[in-house]
Amino acid sequence: MSQPVTFNEVNKDKVKNRKISRIPFDQMPALSHKDVFYQTRYSDLGEFISFEPTLDGLMQAVQTRKNFPVDRQTMVEVLTDQYQQTGLTSEQQIHIKKLASENTFTIVTAHQPSLLGGPGYYFYKIYSAIHLAKLLQKAMPDCHFVPVFINGAEDHDFDEIKSVHLFGKTVTWNSENSGPVGRFPLDNLTEAVQEMTTILGNSPKATYLTNVWSAALQASSSYNEFVHYWVNDFFKEYGLIVLNMDDVRLKKNFIPVMERELVNQISEPLVQATQVKLESFDFKPQAHARPINLFYISGQSRERIIHEDNHYLVNNTELQFGEAEIIAELHRHPERFSPNVVIRPLYEEFTLPNLAYIGGGGELAYWLERKSQFEAFDVFFPVLIRRNSVMIIPSNLQKSMEKLQLTEMDLLMDEDPLIEKFLQQSDNPNFELKKESKEILGIFHTIAEKAKSIDPTLEAAVLGEAQKTLKSVENIETRLKRSLKQKEEVQINQLRNLKAKLFPNNGLQERAESFLQFWIREDDEFDHFMIDQLNPLEKSFLFIYL
Repeated sequence: MSQPVTFNEVNKDKVKNRKISRIPFDQMPALSHKDVFYQTRYSDLGEFISFEPTLDGLMQAVQTRKNFPVDRQTMVEVLTDQYQQTGLTSEQQIHIKKLASENTFTIVTAHQPSLLGGPGYYFYKIYSAIHLAKLLQKAMPDCHFVPVFINGAEDHDFDEIKSVHLFGKTVTWNSENSGPVGRFPLDNLTEAVQEMTTILGNSPKATYLTNVWSAALQASSSYNEFVHYWVNDFFKEYGLIVLNMDDVRLKKNFIPVMERELVNQISEPLVQATQVKLESFDFKPQAHARPINLFYISGQSRERIIHEDNHYLVNNTELQFGEAEIIAELHRHPERFSPNVVIRPLYEEFTLPNLAYIGGGGELAYWLERKSQFEAFDVFFPVLIRRNSVMIIPSNLQKSMEKLQLTEMDLLMDEDPLIEKFLQQSDNPNFELKKESKEILGIFHTIAEKAKSIDPTLEAAVLGEAQKTLKSVENIETRLKRSLKQKEEVQINQLRNLKAKLFPNNGLQERAESFLQFWIREDDEFDHFMIDQLNPLEKSFLFIYL
């Protein structure tokens, strides 16, 4: 096959015996069209972004961001209160104190509260945010940059966050609760944590996780508090600030935006018009904008608000309000109103002095639909930075790659073409009969010409026989291929197994497998290594060999 995997190429670095290979985004077939387009042709999307996702773009954004003040006092107050139980490191204390200053900006990433971290990119987002904040601190020492992780506590799609996959096993939190996941009580969560810790084993780092999760269970009365506790403990050394935006004080500040959305229904036409424009780049609509893009929270329900016949109805309930009544309800109980995916970015940028949002390809695609909406509400539209994507290849899988003489680019092929390529370049005779088929066809054409000179009506009959013969040769080739597959069955199964482990369900590892299964086996410097390597301004896909 093509050259086996080695680690002395120009594009590979060696850091503490870990090898890193960076693959350009446009060479990654597993990535979507819109994802690759944004990374490689962002300049073509100038109408939909405010700043290019580069260091120069970020430096330009700092000056514009200053023209959009936020309520820093309330933000600092909320963060201080949310950290009462968990405590703050000295760096976190500095970060929160400096957030009161007009020269301090956040670098935000966010995610649903996936069970015990969920898929790998949960962690890669955070590493990317920490790296970018440090990079900007060096580039602009007169400013201060704070990495912030927003825990999506109000999300109510429990099925999306209730499981975590690692070592070929699945751990699931069985809960009968409904509504905003962050407000869930911790019923049955202990069982899921215990199952997870059993799978992770008793290495020093696995024991750390067991202890921090146990402490989080003891200290928390809601799932949001549990997530805040353990994620903060995991990343506190690096100055990350974890924020829960399901806070009445933050929502009180956001009342003017929510009121305009309720009364004037601003977002839907703007988002839809932008979606139409983006279709010219073959970008399909990402989020379904509605006339009102807010939910109403009541007890354990979080339901859409619908405007119908001059009344505001709460879907799947008997609640309804007149316009004056729902505005009064908003002012009395802002905590009962919850942004959906269309309004949530506004809420984040309205609240924080944010400079850049770091997200995956799908996230950035729906942010691209928002610029005109942000302008309508006079809210700063941040620099959109694509998080790092990572494929981790542990030593046992590296051995399989070397044995099968597979390169990274080979692994990116679909399974059937990869097997075909493997068979073609095996030590066995070439099973393909293309040359022979061409020669046979040439012979039949010669015969057809002779037949035509004697009796023109015979030409078609001869060519018909040619097709029958070629079909027979094709069948022979299929049988040869099948026999060769049987002969190489062991290696083909190894190849399939390797592909399945690196691309679970034909998807990217980072979207399915827990990062913790790799993390527990590495030394205490591994987090520093990941932060150093995951620079989201480098527009490449990382293969990390452990």
